[in-house]
Amino acid sequence: MARWVALAFLVGAGAACAGAHYPPPAEAPPVLEPSPLVVPPPPAEPDHSIPSQLASDFRWAVNNLEADGEDIVTAPCHTGELLQKPEFYWTTLAGAAALGGAFALDTPLRIHTKHVSHDVARGFQSGGEIALWSATAAIYGWGVWNDDARSRRYVMTTLLGTAVSGLIVVGTKAAFGRLRPNQNQGAFKFGEKNGDSFVSSVATPAFALAAGVSEWGDNRWYVALPAYGAATAVGFGRMGKDAHWLSDIVGSALIGVGSTELLLYLHNQHDAKPSRYRVFPLVGPNGGVGIGVSGEF
Repeated sequence: MARWVALAFLVGAGAACAGAHYPPPAEAPPVLEPSPLVVPPPPAEPDHSIPSQLASDFRWAVNNLEADGEDIVTAPCHTGELLQKPEFYWTTLAGAAALGGAFALDTPLRIHTKHVSHDVARGFQSGGEIALWSATAAIYGWGVWNDDARSRRYVMTTLLGTAVSGLIVVGTKAAFGRLRPNQNQGAFKFGEKNGDSFVSSVATPAFALAAGVSEWGDNRWYVALPAYGAATAVGFGRMGKDAHWLSDIVGSALIGVGSTELLLYLHNQHDAKPSRYRVFPLVGPNGGVGIGVSGEF
């Protein structure tokens, strides 16, 4: 009898357990497959082609010409800053001293230079000009060959310096009206209608080129000495032809060197603080090429 009671108990317990409601087992979270790694495309290779370099030079030149115009217009606003710099006074004093000393030596020196043969004088002038223009062209060629933007930009700034100094020469000649040595009227004959001795339109660009070549070489002596030596040879050739006084050549050196140095300084400032206007090339959908201009207002 006890067996049947125990068996009945077990059956009832089993039935009770079978009738109990248990929550279904939780489903396992889906296994996320790792997304494929997206590899960015490699950066485009820089274009070192000659057309690309020339386009870059053109864009840089136009941008700096625009910025130079801004500098000229706003120059009066910075006069006070200039007058606060001791370098301005030292440079002005040195230039005035060199020019004053040259005026004092005009007549004594002409006594010796007027006896130089024209062939020798022509050789000095031509040799100096050839050396300077060849060096300038070689620096630009080096910049293109090695994709050296600094070299190319120094040359472009130097050429602009020769152009600016040429314009200054035209105004200076008209303002002073100095007679040439070969007119035999003395060294201090100014204000004449036919006077165009001060300063030299040949020596001025030579010194502008020399300043650019020297600055490109960081004014190292083995670059500066030949460069300024070639410009001095040009000036000596002009004096040997009895076409200029010593002070004419010194004035030419001040204008030529000053023009190039000023532009080099300004263009370095432009690169450090870009102007609000920028010119850039555009390529159309059909392959056409154009120029775009952007600005910030």
